[in-house]
Amino acid sequence: MISTGILFGLGFKALIAYISGDQVEISWQWFIPLSIVLTGFLCAIPSVIFLDDDDPFHLHISLKITLHFLAILGVVSLCGKLFGWYSDISEWLSIAVMYVIIYFFVWVATFWLAKSDENKINNALNDIHDEE
Repeated sequence: MISTGILFGLGFKALIAYISGDQVEISWQWFIPLSIVLTGFLCAIPSVIFLDDDDPFHLHISLKITLHFLAILGVVSLCGKLFGWYSDISEWLSIAVMYVIIYFFVWVATFWLAKSDENKINNALNDIHDEE
C-alpha cells in the first residue's frame, strides 16, 4: 500500500505543479510498474517484526512500529534511488513526507479494521451468550 500510495502521491504532486502553471511532463521508463511491485514486495518483508512467535527480544509494540517505519523508509528510499523516483534531496524529502502521511493512514486503517472485527466478534459472542 505504501509504494502504491507514493506513486499516487507523485502523480498528485505533478498534477498540482501542472495546475499551478509549471511545465511538467511525466515520462516514466518501462520498468516503473515493475519497480513498484518489487518495492511493494520488499516493503512487506519488514512486517515479520510483528510476528510474536518465539520473539527472542520481547520488543514493545511501539519499538516494533518504529523499527518497521524505519525499515520501510529505508526500502522506499533505496528503491527510489535505484529506480530514479528522485534525483536530489528535495525530491527525496517530498517522497519521505508522502511516506510518513501514507504510513500514518495505513496504521489508522489497520487499527480501524481490527476494531471493527473485534466489535463483530464481540457481538457474535454476545448473541451466542444471550441464546444460552
